[in-house]
Amino acid sequence: MKTRFLSALLASLLTLSLAACQKEVGGEADMPAVQTASGDFQKNMHQSITTKFLSVAAETDDGFYVQLNGMFIYYIEKATKAMTILCNKPECKHEDITCNAFFHAQALWASGDKLYYSNGDYVEENGQYVNYGERLYSADFDGTSRRTVQNLEFTPSGDTSSWIPLAMGHRGIVYFTYSGVLYAMPLGGDIERDAVAVWGEESADAGQSLNLSAPKYTLWADGDTMYFKVNIPQTDGTYKDTLFAYDPETGEVSQVWQTPDGSEVGQWVSTGVSVSQWYVLEGYIYFYLSGNDFWRTNLETGEHEKLADTSDKTEYGTAIFSDDYLCLMNDTPEDKSGQQYGIGGNNYIGGDTIYVYGLDGTLVKEVSLKSLYGEIDGIKHCEMVFCSGNEIYFVADASAQTWSSGSGTMNWNRALCCVNIDTGEITQIYNW
Repeated sequence: MKTRFLSALLASLLTLSLAACQKEVGGEADMPAVQTASGDFQKNMHQSITTKFLSVAAETDDGFYVQLNGMFIYYIEKATKAMTILCNKPECKHEDITCNAFFHAQALWASGDKLYYSNGDYVEENGQYVNYGERLYSADFDGTSRRTVQNLEFTPSGDTSSWIPLAMGHRGIVYFTYSGVLYAMPLGGDIERDAVAVWGEESADAGQSLNLSAPKYTLWADGDTMYFKVNIPQTDGTYKDTLFAYDPETGEVSQVWQTPDGSEVGQWVSTGVSVSQWYVLEGYIYFYLSGNDFWRTNLETGEHEKLADTSDKTEYGTAIFSDDYLCLMNDTPEDKSGQQYGIGGNNYIGGDTIYVYGLDGTLVKEVSLKSLYGEIDGIKHCEMVFCSGNEIYFVADASAQTWSSGSGTMNWNRALCCVNIDTGEITQIYNW
């Protein structure tokens, strides 16, 4: 692996002409670079990393692409709310990797006239499976014409140091992590030639074991700036969510935010606190700590501001954000302690009301989901997945486990739904 250090060299690398054809990767066909048009990171779709039901999602002008159960991609038409699996192969049962809808994507975004996604690639060659490691791919919007765009691992060994998404595209640059290091390279670039280390300790030998104690990244972008959040150890033995800003033109990285201490905001304890949702927009980070209200911080001045006291709405709750709204659901941790386990509070239960706030903290609307509990028997939890325009998409989970002769069987029953913020109308889109 070539060792490349952070420098302004990235600026020239990232402005390389995309007029040339992409190099062949792993023996697959060349892909004209005209198909790799740049696009902005979709902030509202990034909410999907906080859910256990929709692992990835992408938005286009006319619809959404969502991945259910971590495997198959479905398309939702915005106007009609019709949802179809992304496969038109005759007689396909949509059960395995032969289905056009099987992506098993770790990251997904739409840009230009293509979908981009990443996953690990095992290719059968001469009767044996060869591990090509994590790669970025493109596909047409109907799931066909798949092509390899670039490698995301220097040595195919699996990157256990990355937080979802493993890769992120923004304005023609692909950001990805490998062995605890955050890299950037042009879309369609060659990893050995074009990848530049942005942040993190770089291994001297790509063949060494991966650093399992490496930071867990969450990636973001807004305007010309790329952001990444990691959990940084403190001198007292605790960890703090810490946000860094990266300027691709200069190659500079700077720390711009860290979860405030109770002494700074007078609201929560300094130990064991991690933001449960956050959103960077136009120089501010908006964030929510379950049970600790909506806040924002000016990333230039460091000034903290409480936007809304949510204690009169829900003791804990979960949240998602968009460019227009801060959305809070009144669900509750199953153990009633306020502690969220896993990604996005997988142990939360209930949730029958969404409180919609403006970015200034003003309560805009209370949206009731109570009617849905009468339509679907046995709902255990409603979980918001993303907000687009004036609509909030969520999953109602009525799955239940039955026991017989000492063994349990899970009966899955989930509904992907949409609620209109203005009218309160609920649409059941898909059941699985």
